[in-house]
Amino acid sequence: MRLSWFIAAGLLFAGGLVAGSLAQADEVNGPGQLGLDGKMNVSVGIICNTSEQAAAYIHMRAGGSEIRSAVLAVNESVKDPKACGLAAVAYVRDKTMSTETVHGTLTSIVRINVVAGYDGEGWSRVPAVTQYAVIEAKGLSI
Repeated sequence: MRLSWFIAAGLLFAGGLVAGSLAQADEVNGPGQLGLDGKMNVSVGIICNTSEQAAAYIHMRAGGSEIRSAVLAVNESVKDPKACGLAAVAYVRDKTMSTETVHGTLTSIVRINVVAGYDGEGWSRVPAVTQYAVIEAKGLSI
């Protein structure tokens, strides 16, 4: 399933919220409520269709690419303009796929199950779809 309207909504909704760093998720529930216990999370951040696309995005960011440039480069490389993008979603966190250090901060690729998205005017439920979120570990840096 493509999340193009989520991505567009996320861009309108988030604007410059993630302009200086990787997208940060798990901001609504706070510490100790990372969704591993089945709790719903709401966040704005970078999500991709596959973990490989999310890894390519992280590597581009680690190499100095800006968020927009990294997203466009990943999407161009896989010939899918909607492979990765900024989105405002409600989701349940599933599994951490990988973790690495980017610019001194632990960054993870996390499989998530998206259940709703923000379209700029309101939230809409969607059939659950698996995506891969790029998440910085707050307060954890090396």
